[in-house]
Amino acid sequence: MNAKRFSIAALAAAVLAALVAAFLPSGQEMSATGGPGLVTVTHNYSVSLFQVDGARVLVVVSVPVVLALTAVMVRNRAVKVAATVLLWIGCVLGMLSVGLFFVPAAVLMTFALRSPAPAQAIPPMPVG
Repeated sequence: MNAKRFSIAALAAAVLAALVAAFLPSGQEMSATGGPGLVTVTHNYSVSLFQVDGARVLVVVSVPVVLALTAVMVRNRAVKVAATVLLWIGCVLGMLSVGLFFVPAAVLMTFALRSPAPAQAIPPMPVG
């Protein structure tokens, strides 16, 4: 697989990870109410990060997506290296929350850096 395909796969993995991290139920909440005669009614239900933290969680999970998109859109190798390093830093710093979801995208971006670029056609030399 060439570098471009690894970059696109990394973007797809980052988008999928962002959706899973934001909307997949990952926690539980419990509510209890006292009824007549001291009877307690308890409800236990699963919640997602979006339900708990609101729309600001979308800002957090969009950062890795933007980094992966940058690696796809920009042809400069230094920018791709910087995006890959920043994504790995985000994975490590966010390891206890959403960082673990983005490790596959970081791995694919690393493979994109290691893969050879597709061969460029050499323009013919003018004869004259």
